[in-house]
Amino acid sequence: MTVDMFAEGANIQPNDLINQMAELEGGLHALLEKVKGDSQMTKDISTFLKKRAFLEESYGRDMVKVAQATAEAFDKAHPKSGTFGDVWISMLKVHENIGNQRIKFAATISDSAEDLLSVGRSIEKERKKIKDAGMHYEKLVTDADLQLEKSKQKFENTNEEWGRAVSQRNQEPTQTPKKNLFRSSRTPAQLDRTENDCRNKMDAADAQYKIQQKKTIQTHAEYYESHLPKVLKELKAVDDECHVALRYQLANYAYTFEQALTEDGLALDNDQGTGLRGLIKKIRNDADWVEFVRLCTERSGRIQKNELIQQENVLPTNANFSNNRVFGVSLEQQAEMSEDMVPDILKQCATVVEQYALSSVGIYRLSGTSSRIQKIKFKFESGDPNPISEEDLSDINNVTSVLKLWFRELPDPLFPTASYHQFLEAAKLPDDRNRVIGLHTVINDLSDAHYATLKYLMCHLHKVQSYQRFNKMGAANLATIFGLTLMSSEAGSQSQMVVHDNQRIAESQLQAKVVQTILENYSEIFEEE
Repeated sequence: MTVDMFAEGANIQPNDLINQMAELEGGLHALLEKVKGDSQMTKDISTFLKKRAFLEESYGRDMVKVAQATAEAFDKAHPKSGTFGDVWISMLKVHENIGNQRIKFAATISDSAEDLLSVGRSIEKERKKIKDAGMHYEKLVTDADLQLEKSKQKFENTNEEWGRAVSQRNQEPTQTPKKNLFRSSRTPAQLDRTENDCRNKMDAADAQYKIQQKKTIQTHAEYYESHLPKVLKELKAVDDECHVALRYQLANYAYTFEQALTEDGLALDNDQGTGLRGLIKKIRNDADWVEFVRLCTERSGRIQKNELIQQENVLPTNANFSNNRVFGVSLEQQAEMSEDMVPDILKQCATVVEQYALSSVGIYRLSGTSSRIQKIKFKFESGDPNPISEEDLSDINNVTSVLKLWFRELPDPLFPTASYHQFLEAAKLPDDRNRVIGLHTVINDLSDAHYATLKYLMCHLHKVQSYQRFNKMGAANLATIFGLTLMSSEAGSQSQMVVHDNQRIAESQLQAKVVQTILENYSEIFEEE
């Protein structure tokens, strides 16, 4: 196999690659390093995907939060906005959907990152196992070579001793042996015996050397023909598994990224006309003017030339309309008109939701149509005995939007301004038990009208969140919606109205925490009487 074969991208079989690596000096260690590098590469890519997922999730959640908050504020500030308001609310819903898509995209990326991290750990574990086996086989070869070298050295030493013994035995004495003070000269018989002993030792060493030589050759053959190829194949299989996982997860990442970009493109424009461009085309300024004049006419009526003459007949009607007002009227005043101190508008809207829409996806999160909301509001204000018609049931979001609008227009919010900071301080408590006790204490100090209304609403929302498997509105989602609706810090000095964005966001989170804690501990906070 030549370098040209690799350079030209020839169709090389896996066994050819294994044989090539087996023939290289240090091939095993080189492949071990490659697998180690690929395993680390898997972990590095996993780290990147985790960071990307975090960025996408943060972006998505912030987008959802700002879209919902803007929609709530717009409904409160511009209740009569016509087609422009409807389009703007729809555009905010598009942005909310974009945020949800990004959160979904982040979850997919996070799953890929976890899978890659798991693959990296598995690869490293398998690599260590194969490395230990490879080092064991290498040690067998090294030990065999060492034993062969010792046998060879022993044979050479005994051979030299035998040579010296032969030389001494064959040496003819040229002079009379002299007596030695400590030992006498050896006789020819002793020299023969010494030569025989040395020859026997040499023969034994030679036999042992030949045996060890055969063992070493066999060990080398087993290593290079069996053990090393097996280890290299296992390493390549592990590395191939790593690359397959990498390729799959990166392809999945590219696919989901493409889907996310496609969703963003559809949010900009699509065939259904629900994209930003299509929605803008639905703004009808002339129609908004017509609706504005119609509402003004319904509210005020036309000026009669003989108005002063008929003033006495008109006054009772106006007085009756004023007595029926429910929007912008304090809870204390409305409580006087109900036996259980719970305003009728709350009971009627909640009853309709519980009868027809507990399983409706996005209940209380989605907004209704501005024109329908104003019609229902007018019916409540005019004392209509059936303010919610069958037509309104076709889009329950109109009913829920009316209820939220009623809460927002209360002169003093359901969570009274005087107790606002006490509620926030209780929400800040880190211990769950102390937080519940703190909120329970503040709630017990509320006026009868505020307490009864809050208890009724939380009972209703508790039922709504019990259907979260269907409507996707758990305690946290409902708290996000109603936190801004039921609480307001805009009271007192003008300086309170000019608050830093970060502080406002922090307060909105605490407001949601108040509502969520009450919902999750409803039965404990509102004890049965």
